[in-house]
Parts: sequence; structure tokens; C-alpha cells
Amino acid sequence: MGGLVLAWAVGESVLVYRWAKLGAPPTPGVLALSSAIWLGCAAVATYQPARAAATAFAWAVDLAVLMQVIGKTPDAATGWPPPPIDDPTIILPSGNAPLSNLNPGSSSSSSSSSSGNPLGPLNPKSIWNAIKP
Repeated sequence: MGGLVLAWAVGESVLVYRWAKLGAPPTPGVLALSSAIWLGCAAVATYQPARAAATAFAWAVDLAVLMQVIGKTPDAATGWPPPPIDDPTIILPSGNAPLSNLNPGSSSSSSSSSSGNPLGPLNPKSIWNAIKP
């Protein structure tokens, strides 16, 4: 079973490498589907006479994936990073942003007490700047 576990680790690392070259984290569906292949090999490998064939198949899958990845420039559209949220109706936690930028209804933080709104105007751009990495 050690060869099968190693084949799984190599296969997953090749997939993660490909997604890293795309500049995005791998999607859970990709990792789950590939793990299901090696899980199926492990289920077959529980039958002693089929253990060598299942391990060889797992390594063959690794080789096939590696041949698809090496030497090619990835060109898939990942949609990562997601676009900034600029809709003023969506309220996000502000992180380190001042509280004066979190609530609509007043024109500035200095006039917030006159309008009855203690938090000031909603400013999505300052919220995005406060929470982006």
C-alpha cells in the first residue's frame, strides 16, 4: 500500500503544481475527483492478487497527468482572484477600516452626529482596501 499512497501524493502534487502555474488555488472538485481515482485503486488493491496491478495503474495515471502538464503553458481561465465587490448594497466586515466608513446615511464622519448616524457613510472602496491582502 506504500506505493499506492506515494502515487496518490505525487498525483495530487502534480495537480497542485498545474493550478499554481495558473495562479489560482486548485478547486475542491479537481482534488476530489483525482483522489477518487486513487481511492478506487486502493479498494482494488485490498485484493492481494490485484495489488500490483492497482499500484501500476495508479502510477500510470500519474505519468499520464504529468505528460499533460509538463511542457505546456497553462491557458485555462480560472477566474482568480475574484473581482472586487464594488456594489454599495453589499456590506462586508471592514477589518481595520475606521467605523466612519461603514454605515450609509451621513455625508461625513464629522457630521454623523448631526444626522443621527454615529457610524458615517458607507464607502466600499475603503472597506476593500482595508480587507485586501
